[in-house]
Amino acid sequence: MSAKEKKKKKNSSKVRQHKNPHQSLGRETARQLKAARKILKKAKLPRDGFGVAFLGSARTRPGHPYYDKTVEAAQAVAALGYPIIHGGGPGQMEASARGAKAASGTSIGLCLKLGFKEEVRLEHDLSIWFEEFSPRLDTFRHLSKIAMVFTPGGIGSMHEAMSIIDHIMQKKAQRRLIIFYDPCPEKPYWEGFFQWLRGTVMQEGLLKEEEISFLKVVRSSEELVQLLQSETK
Repeated sequence: MSAKEKKKKKNSSKVRQHKNPHQSLGRETARQLKAARKILKKAKLPRDGFGVAFLGSARTRPGHPYYDKTVEAAQAVAALGYPIIHGGGPGQMEASARGAKAASGTSIGLCLKLGFKEEVRLEHDLSIWFEEFSPRLDTFRHLSKIAMVFTPGGIGSMHEAMSIIDHIMQKKAQRRLIIFYDPCPEKPYWEGFFQWLRGTVMQEGLLKEEEISFLKVVRSSEELVQLLQSETK
């Protein structure tokens, strides 16, 4: 093969890789995770950086009860001295960041680059950007060793919740509180999820109650604080 033909083949290979961004996804995921850990190592975070994550929909706005009550809940948790870890975007992520700021707490945004313009409305004490879901979720697991609080959300929030639940069940992640926050008791958001787990999955013998004993439901910021204080003594 001539030098010209070798060069043409090499360029053709580069084009194929460019057209298929997932071809080297494993290496790219490892690179992003390594970069995130490097940033975290340099950052001076309270309590060794281990805190409480708040996750939920990007679609709520100020004035919505889910948003406003998440601000209150995150503020109450930040007042305990825990860093608040969130997704860095709008909606419930922004609400938890506002709560952290209101309590003069530490706000850590794990931001995700999406196909549309990213929205980051607040300055955080620490912002880390990811291009893929996997290293971002791994970093959530790494930092949120006290608890993860799931406020109302959709497919993305359920993906994050089911991932961490499965990791804990399979002993691939450290056990911690996984808390589902129902900010409007008169209109329960997570009730259907738990009915499905107990009324369908367990009834079919595909899950045991003791396997999800670390899942909790709270309905107010006061109840959330009491649960954290009682479980982390």
